[in-house]
Amino acid sequence: MWGRLSSLPQLLMATKKAAGWKVLPHFSLTVHIMNIEKLDDRITLFDIDGFTTSWLIRDRRNILIESGYPINAPELLEGLGRVSVTPRDIDFIALTHVHLDHAGGAGYIAKENPDLKVLVHEKGARHLIDPSKLMESVKKAYGSGHSPEGEMVPIPARQVLTVGSGDAIDLGDNRLEVYPTPGHAKHHLVYFDTKSQSLFSGDALGGKLKGLPNFLMSPPSDYDKESAKQSIDAIRAMEPKRICFTHCGPCATEELNGFYETLKKKHDLWSECVREIAVENPDADPEKMFELFLEKNEELKNYPELHFSFRLSVKGILIYLKKIGKVSGYVS
Repeated sequence: MWGRLSSLPQLLMATKKAAGWKVLPHFSLTVHIMNIEKLDDRITLFDIDGFTTSWLIRDRRNILIESGYPINAPELLEGLGRVSVTPRDIDFIALTHVHLDHAGGAGYIAKENPDLKVLVHEKGARHLIDPSKLMESVKKAYGSGHSPEGEMVPIPARQVLTVGSGDAIDLGDNRLEVYPTPGHAKHHLVYFDTKSQSLFSGDALGGKLKGLPNFLMSPPSDYDKESAKQSIDAIRAMEPKRICFTHCGPCATEELNGFYETLKKKHDLWSECVREIAVENPDADPEKMFELFLEKNEELKNYPELHFSFRLSVKGILIYLKKIGKVSGYVS
C-alpha cells in the first residue's frame, strides 16, 4: 500500500534530508515527527510542520480536513498510522480550497483508497483532476526563491465530489456543514462541525500560529477584500465555539476578544497601505513593494518566518487593487 508514494520526486527527499529529518522505512523519505493532539473523543489535529494542520474527525464515517503540501503526504500518512488510521479507514478528505498547502497531499492519500471521496468547491474540482495549471500558477506566485514543496498528483474524477452552500456531510452520528467563504480565494469553503461547534476555517480567517498575532492571508490571484470581510461576518454569525485554523491549530472563540472586527480592519489597513505604496512608487518591482510594506508596518519585521506569506499577501492585494481600478497597470 505504502509503495505508491514512491512517485514523489527525489528532490523532495534531498530537501528534507538537508533539514535533518528522520527516514521512515515505509516511504524511504525523510519525515518530520509531527505533533498529534486529541481535542476531544472525535477530533484529532496533526500539526504537520509547525505551519500547517490537518484535522481528523472520527465518526461512523471518518473525514480528514486539509492535506498539507504534496511533500507532507508521507508524514501525514505516518501520523495517521500513529493513531491507528489507514487511508482505507478514511471516507472523505474535505478541502477548504485547492491552494498547494491545503490540497497538495490529497492525491497521494486518495491513491491509497479508491473509495475515498475528496470534497471541494465546484470551481476547484478541475484543478484536482488535472493539477497542471494550478502547479504553473504556484510556481509563478512563489517565484524562484521558494523551496520546492512537491508536485500534486491527479485525482480521478470519480473520487472528486463538489460541495457548496446548503450541503452537509453525513458522518453517521453527526454532520459537517459546508459554507462558501470567498475572499482568500473564490472557491474557498469552511466546514462547521455541529456536535463540537468547531469551525474549520482554512484561510478565511487568516493564520493564527501559536504565540503569534493573527495575520491576513491574501495571496494572488483572486483575493477580494470585500468578499473576505463578508465571509468573516458570515463565520461570526455561525457562533462557533472553537476555530480550527489550518495555520495553525485550535483556538476557543471566547479567547478571541474583538477578533472578527480586528481582522476586518486589517484587510482595510493592508489594502490601503499597498495602494499608497503603489501610487507613490508606480515602477517598484514586487521585492521593492514588499520592502516598502515592511517599512510602513515595522511590527511585521519581528516575524521573519512569515515574510514569505506576507510577500504573497502584498502581491495578492496589489492584483486586487488593479482589478478594481484603485491602482493603474496590468493585472499579472
